[in-house]
Amino acid sequence: MIAAIASLLAAPPHTVCAADEALTADEVSRILAQAAAGAASVGLSANISVVDAEGRSLGLLRMDGAPSLTRFQPVEGANGLGLETVDTGVAAFAKAASGALLSSGGNAFSTRTASFIVQEHFPPGIDFTSGGPLFGVQFSSVRCSDVNPVSPLGLAADPGGFPLYKNGRLVGGVGVEGDGTYALDRRPDLVDVPREEQAARAGQRGFEPPEIIRADHILADGIRLAYTDTDAAAAGAARPGLILDGPRAGGQAPRTDVTLGGVAGQADPRYPTRAGQVLSAGDVNTILTQAAQQTGRTRAAIRQPLGSSARVSIAVVDLGGDVLGFFQNADAPRFGIDVSVQKGRTALFFSSADAAAALGRLGLGRYLRDGVPLDGSVAYTSRAVGFLAQPFFPPGIPDTSEGPFSQPIGTWSIFNTGLQLDLIKGGLLTSNCVPGEPRLRNGITIFPGGIPLYKGGRLAGAIGISGDGVDQDDLIAAAGTAGFEAPPERRSDQLVIRGVRLPYVKTPRHPEL
Repeated sequence: MIAAIASLLAAPPHTVCAADEALTADEVSRILAQAAAGAASVGLSANISVVDAEGRSLGLLRMDGAPSLTRFQPVEGANGLGLETVDTGVAAFAKAASGALLSSGGNAFSTRTASFIVQEHFPPGIDFTSGGPLFGVQFSSVRCSDVNPVSPLGLAADPGGFPLYKNGRLVGGVGVEGDGTYALDRRPDLVDVPREEQAARAGQRGFEPPEIIRADHILADGIRLAYTDTDAAAAGAARPGLILDGPRAGGQAPRTDVTLGGVAGQADPRYPTRAGQVLSAGDVNTILTQAAQQTGRTRAAIRQPLGSSARVSIAVVDLGGDVLGFFQNADAPRFGIDVSVQKGRTALFFSSADAAAALGRLGLGRYLRDGVPLDGSVAYTSRAVGFLAQPFFPPGIPDTSEGPFSQPIGTWSIFNTGLQLDLIKGGLLTSNCVPGEPRLRNGITIFPGGIPLYKGGRLAGAIGISGDGVDQDDLIAAAGTAGFEAPPERRSDQLVIRGVRLPYVKTPRHPEL
């Protein structure tokens, strides 16, 4: 059992990491002990995970009496994962990894924050509002990804996961799972006091983020984000437990410091800038540079202090979904590594001439409906794909039927989204998310930031941006496409489905610093 869990949590060999600060093995032991003592003080036997800033496991503790399995609980809707239960240690790890991957030196997000921004309405429970800003992000950084295979469960929205900081720098995350259910907070208007969150905050003691960067100090569309509903559990004597992994120190994996167009950041050594089937290496460098330069002019949506510039991951993909180049601003949230490629691949796939045929070949022909043309005649952005993938169409309007790529609202849940999940469900716990479709090796994204690229009127690839507000991501992606734009008459905003015009790109008002 211990070996099986360790294999699930093992760091992938090509993980990209850069950290000026890192947790020591003694600090990992301290965090585990603090969380265990906090759990004991509130009568909880739990699994506790600590990860580094890249989401790699540094330690896993199973307290005596802790459940070995936790049950998926959609609360409303259905569980489409094909898994009724999962190892509790794996769930704790997903929470810890989410706290780390979603955060940075400018924003500290918890799994409660994630719950607040992934539901079918934003803010949750408010009718006539569309899906959350990161609607669908839970199916990213999954273990089957070829880009950033971190978590068997992807990103978590179940309260009980927090980021960890040293000297104001992100160094990892802590996650606690012990109540037997893996769910989300459907009623953020009601204050609850979950013991998992109390214990995780106890583990975070001494490694808290600067208060100004916590999610509850950040507004999205004028709405204050959620961070926590409780204080840390009181310190006490820890209950005995079994160390299943670690403790070990956080480390550094290769990342190359580069300057691109005068912008400081990092390049991923797996993805040197190169030519594709249509794009030249010079084209790829131009696209990356244009996007990188836009980040320095763009006012960040989720970073503190106010007036900071956006920090994102930028990826360019080829017609076959291969990554032709990658650049990341310093201190961009790590979740964007995987999602930027997902966004590019999403825009590429749905804009391809054989997209409909490919979905049919994968047994997903039920999503080919409402006359949505997937024959290369329309240039789709990931914003447009997401617009078609929400459980109301148009998004947010109650008493309407679901979008063509979504499950109906009666069966929809964050564990049963529709085409997005069904594409990867068969490969979720393998090393290939979508067997038989190499263009979607890490699945798709259904929120903005991915735009197709054209050269001479011909589809040539796509760009994906992730790491800041979704409108900022769109703006930066659009800057990258300059000179490689889709023909205006082919853009998705020229398409009307069920009497509703689809979007293409949306940028913030007064976006520049």
